[in-house]
Amino acid sequence: MTNFYFNHDPANLPDFSEDCHPVQMFHTHQNDITKHSLVSKQLLQTVRDLGLHVDADAIDLITIATAVTAADTFELRDNAENAWARKMHLHVPVTDEDMWNTVEPELSSLLNFLTGDQWQFTFEKTTMPMPTPKTSEQAKAKAKSLIGLNSVCLFSGGLDSAVGAIDILNGESALKPLLVSHAYRGDGAKQEDIKHLLSPPFGELSYSMSPHIIKHLEGKTDISMRGRSFNFLAMAVLGISALRNANCDSSIETIVVPENGYISINPPLTRRRIGSHSTRTTHPNFLSRLESLLRDTGFHVKFVNPYQFKTKGEMLAECVDQDAIRKAVPLSVSCSHWHREHKQCGHCVPCLIRRASVFHAGFTQDAPYKTKRLRGLIKEKDTRDDLQAVQTAIIRLKQTDNYRSWLRKSGPIPQDKDIREKLESTIKRGLAEVELFLQADKSS
Repeated sequence: MTNFYFNHDPANLPDFSEDCHPVQMFHTHQNDITKHSLVSKQLLQTVRDLGLHVDADAIDLITIATAVTAADTFELRDNAENAWARKMHLHVPVTDEDMWNTVEPELSSLLNFLTGDQWQFTFEKTTMPMPTPKTSEQAKAKAKSLIGLNSVCLFSGGLDSAVGAIDILNGESALKPLLVSHAYRGDGAKQEDIKHLLSPPFGELSYSMSPHIIKHLEGKTDISMRGRSFNFLAMAVLGISALRNANCDSSIETIVVPENGYISINPPLTRRRIGSHSTRTTHPNFLSRLESLLRDTGFHVKFVNPYQFKTKGEMLAECVDQDAIRKAVPLSVSCSHWHREHKQCGHCVPCLIRRASVFHAGFTQDAPYKTKRLRGLIKEKDTRDDLQAVQTAIIRLKQTDNYRSWLRKSGPIPQDKDIREKLESTIKRGLAEVELFLQADKSS
């Protein structure tokens, strides 16, 4: 097990060793990358730039999420006993250490479900002062821009989040959202291009965790990023805190998480993909448990996925502004490998589902793909794995038609019979979209 120690002050960090990884959080002090890793260098400045007070419990949550992101990045899965599930103990400073230590078992269990690892936390009293709002004219303008907003919407630059934002802002929704974005390198430009298609008013909050590993381990970071969604949701909660204070309205609680129902459930395509290849970012079990955990810590929010029972293709076809979504398609990113070459591969599971959705909606313009045609891919050992897995699932489920059993392999599902049946129907339709696309690709 690796112990990760976090602190804003490097003087309070232990030395690096085989089972001890010190990480400086934020950038309140000078950083020495030869002695410890660094994460969220600019985050406190982003919070201060809002020009208003953000509650301490929201700062605690984003601090914990920052620690999770760092450990998730710095601990290689290849070093785990089974080359996947890692064991990590995080020592994190917060303002209310007693409360967080009380809910630690549920937090650990929740993250175990999300990332497939074994998490453990020890919370300690922070000595870091809470960030104070800036008083510049720019900060005042930022605070003013939040007045009148009543919700948060996750905005990643992906196709689902584009549909979500367009449906809210270009339709007749009562929601007036703060768009929360994670600014990975290259993502920001994509997000800005799509924002030009949106009808105001809306607010913007973009942030970056930017984990930098200690110098002697440079280049040895994990790329699975299973914990990424936790910091995304934590930042959304911080956004809710900002909106409540800007509007003097404690009833603001809605966080829109736009994700098609198939990927939300993301059932494992093959047996060997159970746990390892099947992400649970917006699984209803994860979101409901996180909502409950936050309620136990005194922060009441409501996660809403309007597309839980829609396929990606249905989201595109039913988007309220067809002109805007057609323009957004080539600007958006869905690929799980995009950050490697800044071009969508065309053959990973997210790309296959994306391409199937564009085909289903009848759109003719899409983003460029590294692998444009799939017919010859089956002969390529290095890139055919996801395509084979999808084809295997299609064949197996045609033979058994046991979608309920397949659904349960992704994690606990709601007990409500109507909801279960809707989820089963959604993943069945989602897989059918992919099958029709593959048939069309084969015959073209």
